[in-house]
Amino acid sequence: MEDLDLSDYKVTSEVHVFSEGESVGDDEHIVISTFKFSLPKNHSLSLHQNVNEEVAADGDGDLVVQRKNYTPDYSLSIKHHVNTSLDLVGLQVWRGAFLLADFLLHHATKEDTDFKICKDDIVVELGAGTGLTSIVAGMVAGHVVSTDISKGNILSLIDTNIKQNSKWITGQVEAMELDFCNSNYSEKLVGLLQNSKLLLAADVVYHDDLTGAFLSTLKKLMGMGRPKTALIALEKRFVFTLSDLDVVAPCYNYFHENLLQEFNSYDIVQLDTSQITQYFCYERVKELVLFKIQEKGPSP
Repeated sequence: MEDLDLSDYKVTSEVHVFSEGESVGDDEHIVISTFKFSLPKNHSLSLHQNVNEEVAADGDGDLVVQRKNYTPDYSLSIKHHVNTSLDLVGLQVWRGAFLLADFLLHHATKEDTDFKICKDDIVVELGAGTGLTSIVAGMVAGHVVSTDISKGNILSLIDTNIKQNSKWITGQVEAMELDFCNSNYSEKLVGLLQNSKLLLAADVVYHDDLTGAFLSTLKKLMGMGRPKTALIALEKRFVFTLSDLDVVAPCYNYFHENLLQEFNSYDIVQLDTSQITQYFCYERVKELVLFKIQEKGPSP
């Protein structure tokens, strides 16, 4: 694969437009933001929550989870950039990370579910960026490996955020290098990947070449060691194109088409996000989607 030059494209996450961050040092583009959240009432880290939930329907008839007297009692402090070039978008916080974090907390205390993370499970996040989702995974799993490329100080940023939020982590969370375009993994990482139960990825779909590399990497990792489940969260981003003469989501369409092709021997489910309780404070737009991938079970 040719080297990708994405450094000329500057982007800013919608998350940062509506959030306030405290500048770090003399660089106004690096800040520490506080992201508020609550916990399930019976979560081991939760003290006394007063959250009353009810299910309602929106104008389209879709189920939504509403809350009365909802108060986010807790917060994560995340160091990040407020804008970057496209090749370093992992230095920002994006909405898919919150959706994936919500999913992990939603299932953290549920017994009647086919999705359960235990304290002896290994979880690996791909393209972890700031490490926000990895930190939340560290609230429910015994060992979390937060991976990304070794570029733009992303790995040191993850380390910083892990340390800043260590009080929330009940297991072990560590940052390690994993590049979608380079399959030369360290011996330690290979061992962790082989024994991992869950692979996470949020907001990694924004350039077709990288999306292809991500899916190829994911397929390889899914075949390593024990059976795994993968969760992929992303936001459909619509643009008007002259080729289509319509408003389309080309990056999502490329991802979805190649996902179905690469993983045709796996079960792929787009989860109903309206059934996932929202614990973090962010705008959960309808364009946010979440996919679950796992090996097909035996035929009846």
